[in-house]
Amino acid sequence: MRKTQIFRLGLLFVMATFLITAAGQVQSQEKYPTRAIEIVVVFAPGGGSDTVARLTAPHLQKKWGVPVNIVNKPGGNALPATMEVYTATPNGYTLLTDQDASSSMLGAVIKDLPFKIMDRTFISLLCYAPMIFIVPSSSPFKNLKDVIAEAKKDPENLTWCSLGGSGAQDYFFRQLFKAIGVDVNKTKPVMVKGGAQTTAMVAGGHVKIGCTTAASARATAKAGAIRLLAIAEKRNPEFPDVPTTAELGYPTVNYVFWVGFSGPPKLPSYVVNTWERALQELLKDPEFTSRLNNAGFYPFYLNSLAMKEYVRKQMEEVAELFGVKRQ
Repeated sequence: MRKTQIFRLGLLFVMATFLITAAGQVQSQEKYPTRAIEIVVVFAPGGGSDTVARLTAPHLQKKWGVPVNIVNKPGGNALPATMEVYTATPNGYTLLTDQDASSSMLGAVIKDLPFKIMDRTFISLLCYAPMIFIVPSSSPFKNLKDVIAEAKKDPENLTWCSLGGSGAQDYFFRQLFKAIGVDVNKTKPVMVKGGAQTTAMVAGGHVKIGCTTAASARATAKAGAIRLLAIAEKRNPEFPDVPTTAELGYPTVNYVFWVGFSGPPKLPSYVVNTWERALQELLKDPEFTSRLNNAGFYPFYLNSLAMKEYVRKQMEEVAELFGVKRQ
């Protein structure tokens, strides 16, 4: 057999192998997902991110025909749960219900992180909920002005709910303390594990003030156990009499709690694309958006690249608020 024939046969073999491999990859991509997906939530059940995850999961489960399981793994300033996702096999079957506590804020409260925040695979940002300052219904604080006066007068005895430094509560309170010129280190944070516990702590009078989302505050507020003082960004139709922080003269106290999804580093693009398409379709579903609104959240979709940039910019503000070096 001539050398040219051998070369051609070899080339045909290589091309055939490549096409078979490529076809196999396409086939496997088209089949994702084929088994149960685990979505990790870094806080206890009942909080904002948990609420969004549990609203989203049934729709995805119905669409894909596979179980979409929510697993709550609170504690350790969100590090253990986030680390678990980072070290998971990048195949789309272990993902993270992402938010500031597990992304933009993590480097502010934990030194020497065992991973780089921006190395994860950002999938999509789905929605946001403005934060609301809350106090016990028996509190002498009738409005945010009363809280500010107390914070300036006696910061050492101002107790407030904190997620250990990493989380929406800490972000919102730091914005407030910066705006009114109070050193956060002179105040008295009380550690909680999530939005539901925050509401319970405030309602029980265990702290003087807290902040959470409408989803976490709704039932307790309607029961008359807590008073809502001010909300970030825009008024909530369910609580129309609660003014915004901007209306009260504090436009920089504007934090909104966002929820999205991310995965381990090097997550295949076909997994990201599958999720992007599914979440965009989901936000066009009136039933889902209605439930989202009822939970106090507003649609806010960003694709993988836009979500990554959003987190990067938020990290810059976190670095300023917390006085830390940027990752």
